[in-house]
Amino acid sequence: MILIPTKNYQIGILTTFVFMLLAFLLSGSFMDIFWGFGVITVGILHGANDLEILSKKFKGGVNKLYLRFLMLYLLVVILGAIFFFTLPSLALLIFVIFSSYHFGEQHWENKLAMYRYNFLFYTIYGALIFFLIFTLQYDEVVVVIDRISGYTLTYELFLYPCIGLGITLIIWILFVKQLRIFFINECLLLLLLGGLFSVGSLLFAFAFYFVVWHSLPSLKEQLIYLHGDFNLKSFFKYFKSSFIYWIAALVSLFLVYRYVDFKADYFMPLFFSFLAAITFPHTIVIGMMKYKNA
Repeated sequence: MILIPTKNYQIGILTTFVFMLLAFLLSGSFMDIFWGFGVITVGILHGANDLEILSKKFKGGVNKLYLRFLMLYLLVVILGAIFFFTLPSLALLIFVIFSSYHFGEQHWENKLAMYRYNFLFYTIYGALIFFLIFTLQYDEVVVVIDRISGYTLTYELFLYPCIGLGITLIIWILFVKQLRIFFINECLLLLLLGGLFSVGSLLFAFAFYFVVWHSLPSLKEQLIYLHGDFNLKSFFKYFKSSFIYWIAALVSLFLVYRYVDFKADYFMPLFFSFLAAITFPHTIVIGMMKYKNA
């Protein structure tokens, strides 16, 4: 049985194909600026309303439980940033694991029952996305990892896990009846993503997936969860409640880049470190939203 693609999937596939072609026609610097802007707008915005989600989770109002989570949330953000400066290698590994799970959960939540034991499947899928980027953008990735951790990793350390994750995912999908109907669609998507990841820069590859295949679908879910619908009215409500956090995140990134003594080629390591610091608590909050009935 072959599943008829949803409208969102069709739009995502078309967008991926179009930008894969545009990568040959437009300059690399333009694509980097365009999708970098996408990250600091849509990408960061999709994680800027976590406190509103917590508030709804705990029935609104300022109660002790909500305040505890608020303090814990801010503490995790601060500790995440410190973590990257004190134990960068371990922090980078944890960031990849957290993000792998978060990407996989977002992609499969409407296709696979949201049981806790499915975390491994979500993580494998998200890790495959990461290792596709790592493998196809090896020259840039190895520089970023070296800047963050001080280690220079070989190409094989990305290629072999990528192949292993791909084979594991294919077998898992084919042998689980609930997933089998998605096999053709997912193969097409992964092939297109592989093509797109190989034609641009690291920033373009990561930012495109982060915005188109993760942030936009997540933003839609959050609008429905918080305001009951996905339309301009609900978006403006979302934007109003998340504006301060969003601006604070952007100002923090600018101040660190402007006043901390970074070398010129340290922007990408700083960029990913910044995303990691806000990814840790965001993953937990979104998990709480999705498992509200568990």
